[in-house]
Amino acid sequence: MTPALELVDVQKSFGRSAIIRGVSLAIEAGTRQALIGPNGAGKSTLFNLVTGKYPVSSGRIRLNGEEITELRPYEINRRGLSRSFQVTNIFSRLSVFENLRCSVLWSRGYGYSFWHLVENARDVRERAETVMEQLNLTARRHMPAGLLAYAEQRALEIGIAIAGGADVILLDEPTSGMSRS
Repeated sequence: MTPALELVDVQKSFGRSAIIRGVSLAIEAGTRQALIGPNGAGKSTLFNLVTGKYPVSSGRIRLNGEEITELRPYEINRRGLSRSFQVTNIFSRLSVFENLRCSVLWSRGYGYSFWHLVENARDVRERAETVMEQLNLTARRHMPAGLLAYAEQRALEIGIAIAGGADVILLDEPTSGMSRS
């Protein structure tokens, strides 16, 4: 079976400083894996390589068997990989529903076009509502995302990745700032 995400001898240097030194791994579809290590170990740098934010110095990265090593971040995202960041990344003034709808619109190729009547896009609305229900955020539908509790904002951010059609989601410090409960 083809791995959902595969890294083959991925390396990254900044000048003469080697940060990532030959990471190889294969993540199977439908699994949850954790990358753990102390602060400064290179976890976020590795995520930046996988998502195309930084170019790799050497090695290969594949998503569902397709080479993505040289692609731009938006091209990688359109192929089904998304990520969250250590700092929550949502549209704080938009409602919960609008955040999810934006993600669905982007994934369906609407982009930032002003000539589409998004209120009439039934499939977009239904997908956003489905993800909102999965996240247990339906009661917060009209609330500006910036007013959500921190844990709900993190859940919304993951929902944005899901609503956008991601097959693979990288969560960078997904529980930072949260209590155990």
